[in-house]
Amino acid sequence: MSNPNEIIEKLQGIVEFENSHLKQGQFRPLEETAVLKQECLTQLNAVFMTSMPTPQDENTSRNLKRIHALLKENEYLMKSAINSVKSAYKQISAIRNREAKIGAYDRFGKTVNLPDSEGLKIKLV
Repeated sequence: MSNPNEIIEKLQGIVEFENSHLKQGQFRPLEETAVLKQECLTQLNAVFMTSMPTPQDENTSRNLKRIHALLKENEYLMKSAINSVKSAYKQISAIRNREAKIGAYDRFGKTVNLPDSEGLKIKLV
């Protein structure tokens, strides 16, 4: 492909596809879309290196801005997903290590872990 508009349209389709899957929480196609995006960007770079864009090509500029906005949104969605997974791992770790959190201090200020017993499960008001 040597037409920049065709490459940009293809790239926009890939980014929109990626965006819709991120919003649905489907992360499996992301590896494939990353490869496709890289190929499009390589082709686009080659086209722009051989010829300068013309000023009347506002459509190209508008499409690139749209792609940029979608990529920013995808970045935000990915960061949110990563932070959610990290938070879930922390919660799992806290649940697994709950006995380390249940404890008291002796008269010298040292931590004394209390065994997990029925007495500790009673809610005190």
